[in-house]
Amino acid sequence: MQSTHLESLTQAQRERLAHIDFTLLFNGEARRSCVTDRFGVAPSVATQDFARYKELAPSNIFYDEKLRVHLKTETFIPLFTYDVVRTLATISQGFGDGFTGHLKPPMACEAPYHLNKPSLDIVAKVTEAIHKGKALLINYVSLSSGESSREIVPHTLVDNGLRWHVRAFDRKSNEFRDFVLTRVKSAKVVAYSELVESEKQQQDRQWNRFVELQLVPHPRITHREAIELDYGMTSGVMTVEVRAATAGYLLRLWNVDCSSAHLLLGPENHLWLKNIETLYGVSNLDLAPGYKPNF
Repeated sequence: MQSTHLESLTQAQRERLAHIDFTLLFNGEARRSCVTDRFGVAPSVATQDFARYKELAPSNIFYDEKLRVHLKTETFIPLFTYDVVRTLATISQGFGDGFTGHLKPPMACEAPYHLNKPSLDIVAKVTEAIHKGKALLINYVSLSSGESSREIVPHTLVDNGLRWHVRAFDRKSNEFRDFVLTRVKSAKVVAYSELVESEKQQQDRQWNRFVELQLVPHPRITHREAIELDYGMTSGVMTVEVRAATAGYLLRLWNVDCSSAHLLLGPENHLWLKNIETLYGVSNLDLAPGYKPNF
């Protein structure tokens, strides 16, 4: 193959290379099928794409003959540039499109400013561990106990509206917890770790339990129809079903008054939780505005 430069490739070739780069970065591995399935090209074309990628970034990739898979190296440096906010949006909608950050939106769109952005390298380590079903060794700084080293078994990335965290089994506390991505100082996939059944997503009770929230306009509001229109309520009620593990985050994000006597009177409290009893057994109710356990 002749010497290759990105600028000399067609747009279709660059898109396939970006997909290989993206898959290696966030999965830690890439197979020929990830190109053939995504782009509908022949296996011979995918083989050429991997050869082209290796020519462009020889220190990023090596082929494991035994496993028949292309693996990411320890010295991997992305061939393309990724914005962490857009990357997280892509990951949250399912692994699929690699992108170079040069696509323009079809129309003007302004998004809220992100005060905290996770490290792309940390995100990549977390997604690789999730993809491979491995534990992750992290140095983590918590508000309560400061910095510590621990092994976690991550299963899902979560956007709680204010920041990103990973839902994982914590081998130190022996329970499922949320770890804020920006508080992870370093991360390394434990390549030869074996998971036991109790560490897997299926055993995360708070994650697998769903609660139904009945949200209504706050009783103190005079013109309730305005709030009903805001949230597309039917007969004055909006019913949403959420995972117990994320309920507290949603209630805090939308400033839902969770006091039994609707006592919160702030201008931000437009909603009241009508069926407070649904929160019984939810673990993160310290986040729910106004909630008291004896309702």
